[in-house]
Amino acid sequence: MTLQPLFALFVTAKGIDVSVATENYDDAPKNRDDNELPEGSRAPISQGFTSPFAGKTLRDCAQWLQQAPSEVAVHKEYFTAIDGYSKEDGTMMACRIVESSEPGDVEVEYFPQSTDTIVMEMATNGGLKFDEKAQNYQRSRMNDGKPDRSKAGPYQ
Repeated sequence: MTLQPLFALFVTAKGIDVSVATENYDDAPKNRDDNELPEGSRAPISQGFTSPFAGKTLRDCAQWLQQAPSEVAVHKEYFTAIDGYSKEDGTMMACRIVESSEPGDVEVEYFPQSTDTIVMEMATNGGLKFDEKAQNYQRSRMNDGKPDRSKAGPYQ
């Protein structure tokens, strides 16, 4: 059995305190060859720490993941992000990297999910139903007459 890599968590909103890795790949968890899960970042990060991804786009986060060395034990297709709405509505962005029409570039599909749901998906690698969950989110926003904060293609 091969263990799935961890989902990276990016903090793109300013003013949110959470333990996350820095921009340096040396701080990222490393692959192990003993069939054990790699350890994530360790708390506490210094009080003055500001996420290097604060104010950056999800595309910036995706490019960072795509450039990570092979020994970095994070998922290279799916990741999560805390954005400007996360604190207010208890959500995080579920994100998936997809190929761009431009060679060497990436696109990101994403939609918000409640924090408790996304934590379970990170633990079980539930990103396998990304399309279906994104479409369910889009439908619920449309039915409730609320703004759609997602960017994901139609479910096929």
